[in-house]
Amino acid sequence: MRVGILGINHRLANLKLRESLAQCCQRRFGAGHSTHGRSHFFVLLSTCNRTEIYFSSDNLAETHTYILNILRQEVEDEFDQKLYSYFGSDCFLHLCRVATGLDSAIVGETEILGQVKSAYEEASKYISLPEQLHYLFQKSLKVGKHVRSELPMQRGLPDIEHAVLNAGVQIFSDVQKAKVLFVGASDINRKIISFLISKNLTRLTLCNRSPQVATDLAALYGIETLDWDNITEWHCYDWIIFGTKASRYIVEGYAVKGNADCKLVIDLSVPRNVNPEIAKLNGVTLLNIDEINQTLSARRQQMSDVINKAEELINSCTMRQVGLKIQSENRRIHMAVEHCEARG
Repeated sequence: MRVGILGINHRLANLKLRESLAQCCQRRFGAGHSTHGRSHFFVLLSTCNRTEIYFSSDNLAETHTYILNILRQEVEDEFDQKLYSYFGSDCFLHLCRVATGLDSAIVGETEILGQVKSAYEEASKYISLPEQLHYLFQKSLKVGKHVRSELPMQRGLPDIEHAVLNAGVQIFSDVQKAKVLFVGASDINRKIISFLISKNLTRLTLCNRSPQVATDLAALYGIETLDWDNITEWHCYDWIIFGTKASRYIVEGYAVKGNADCKLVIDLSVPRNVNPEIAKLNGVTLLNIDEINQTLSARRQQMSDVINKAEELINSCTMRQVGLKIQSENRRIHMAVEHCEARG
């Protein structure tokens, strides 16, 4: 398999470094920049926990060096010792683990499967990806779905929705009376909205770049909307949850005149939506994605049996798929040889 990956994740790098690499990779390897020359192809997977560049070429070592040189030129922080690289079947195994949620900060999370699919589909919109990358992503998604169906994750375990709610409970004397603003209509924000509604929080508002998306979701959940042009009013809410893609800060602390009404700001995005300086505002608590994830560290211990079974199943599935791929390539080579011999 002529595929490889160069990446960084939550276990190896802090939020600041992940943010810098994510911004660089989005500029140089994101959708619309999925190829270099005629033989180097890229798919960028960038989430709050990881930034990974999957690639295919006739010379994987050359492509790997090309990517690394770009990162060294554009990212100021030291990062070489924090990156990981995999090639061929090891790359396939890694992506299968990612798609299943075993490599996530919140082990077993469900959003990552959709994020992997979206990254693949987004790159496919702009260029004709080589067969090797199609195989890598299609089969990894298949393995991810299979493992989840065979080993449904335990219910009742704390997840990011619980962590977000618990943060609110610690700040507000009556969390159900808090005015909550969601910035962005991401999958995680939608899950949190649904979860808070189930806990009888009703003073919810959504602000999103697309007015139609905001209107549709507001009607679905029965909540209010705030026009994107009025995002500067964020500080008038008690509790703001940011979860949208942005290349730079959406809000700045210096834009607040006087004291802010808000008491809790949660930024779930990488790159971050919120300038960390906002934490200096009187009475404001700012939590980022790493701080939220840290509150769920016990989840992995509680899921140890399921994780072990999932690892075994992933290994067997990837070995089978790699074996089938090798057989297919050998047949193709054999047919090509026979064709050449027949022509004389």
